[in-house]
Amino acid sequence: MKNYIIPSIVAFILAGCTSKTNQTTTTATTTTTNQSVKTTDTPDECSTINNLINGYETGFNSIKTDKVNNQFTNQWRTNTHIIGATCTVTLNKSEQASYQCQTPVKTQTQTIKSHQKLAKQLRQCLTKTGWFESQKETASSIYSTFVLDTKTPVITLATNQEGNGFSSRFEIAPPLGL
Repeated sequence: MKNYIIPSIVAFILAGCTSKTNQTTTTATTTTTNQSVKTTDTPDECSTINNLINGYETGFNSIKTDKVNNQFTNQWRTNTHIIGATCTVTLNKSEQASYQCQTPVKTQTQTIKSHQKLAKQLRQCLTKTGWFESQKETASSIYSTFVLDTKTPVITLATNQEGNGFSSRFEIAPPLGL
C-alpha cells in the first residue's frame, strides 16, 4: 500500500496546481480546459508549466503570496506547486527571480518513479516547442534539465539522495546566457 501513497499524493498535488492555475489563465485557455472532463489531460498539465515559464518575465508576481521573513534573500511563498507543498520565488542579487519547489521522499523506488513521471510531463510539454532536454543519472541522483535558448529560463528537475532519504527539487531559474 505504501507504494501507491506517494504517486497518489503527487497526482493530487499536480491536479490541485492545475485547477488553481487555470483560474488565473486567460479566457481562451479557461474555455479550452473547462471543456475537458479529465484533469490529467496534457493541455492542462502544460498550461501550468507554460504559466510558470511566462511568469518568469514578471518575477512570478502572479503566484507570489506572503513574503518569507529572511534577512539574506528576498523570498515569497507561492500558490502554485509543481511538487511538494512548499514552493518559493527567490530574487537574487541581480534582481532575477527563480521559482523552486522541494519535497522529501523516503524510498528510492518512489522517488525515481515520481521524477520520471514529471520529467515525462515536462518533455511532452516542452520538446514540442523546441526545448532541449538533457538527463544525467548517477548512483544517488537524477538530473533532468530543459533549455530553450540563452534568453529563456532553465528548468531543472533534480532528485538526490540525502542521508537515509531522497529529495526532489523543481526549479525555473535565470537563463544560461545571463
